[in-house]
Amino acid sequence: MKKALATWMVAFAFVQLTGLACMWMWRYAPPATSSFVWGTALVALFPGNMLSAILIEKLFWTSRMSLPVMAVVEIPVLLSINALFWFGLAAAMRRLRRRHSPRG
Repeated sequence: MKKALATWMVAFAFVQLTGLACMWMWRYAPPATSSFVWGTALVALFPGNMLSAILIEKLFWTSRMSLPVMAVVEIPVLLSINALFWFGLAAAMRRLRRRHSPRG
């Protein structure tokens, strides 16, 4: 059980770090690869990227915060939403596996 949790945590960290790196780098990527880098960020950070962007926009759009500052504020919200999603999915898979495993 601890090994499975550690595997999920490593996978989560790898995917999120890859997504965050792509999110910040796609503007600077060569034109031929920028859409691929942007798409990688979109998929790797889903669904937290969409939900956190909506939340941050609703809360801070009329404030004096600049867009880069809002992007930085969005990161912890994004990671929290994705952590809830990933570990909820892991718990659901664990329950399904336990329910459908042969009992001996």
